[in-house]
Amino acid sequence: MTKKKEQALGIIALLVLIALVCAVVHYIWQGVVAVGNGVVAFVQKISTLDTVLIIALISASITIFGLVVNSVISIFLKTSEYKNKARTELRTKMEKPYAGFVSFIFDILMGIKSTNPMNEAEMTKSMTEFSKEVILYGSNKVVKKWSAYRTSAAKLPPIDNLKQLESVLYAIRKDLGFKKRRMKEGDILSLFINDIKDILKKKEA
Repeated sequence: MTKKKEQALGIIALLVLIALVCAVVHYIWQGVVAVGNGVVAFVQKISTLDTVLIIALISASITIFGLVVNSVISIFLKTSEYKNKARTELRTKMEKPYAGFVSFIFDILMGIKSTNPMNEAEMTKSMTEFSKEVILYGSNKVVKKWSAYRTSAAKLPPIDNLKQLESVLYAIRKDLGFKKRRMKEGDILSLFINDIKDILKKKEA
């Protein structure tokens, strides 16, 4: 293809593009004009109505709008109230199992130091009972943390086992409405093991 033909095709393509742009602008402008004419016609129609009728229409519109807004607010408040009530009921139901689980952890860790530690059958029974309660009433996060702990606890080194257990306890606290603000790894474990923070620092070193 010669240079002149390339230039000619380029000019033709540019002209086609300009034509398309003009067509689009034309249709957009027609739409704007149509909308403008509609608004003007509506205003003119309103202006021909009786003042009393106009006031009645405005009042009716405000009333309908108010009813819609009130209905939306009422539905929102009732939904929020229902969710809060359901959340409170779930927390109440989980308080006893969660407290039992914490006692179970204390019994295990304190039993290690005693001459009468909890046997395997007792541990299995307590963990099974807690699992039943968690399935019914525990939050998704607690279920996931507990499941991860159950399936991997026996395979982990003791310190990692304790760290994962602490993550379950943090999830439980959150489920009961407590935030983890200003609490760090080892803060809960330090209630069970006095030198846990020194152990964690040595592991990280």
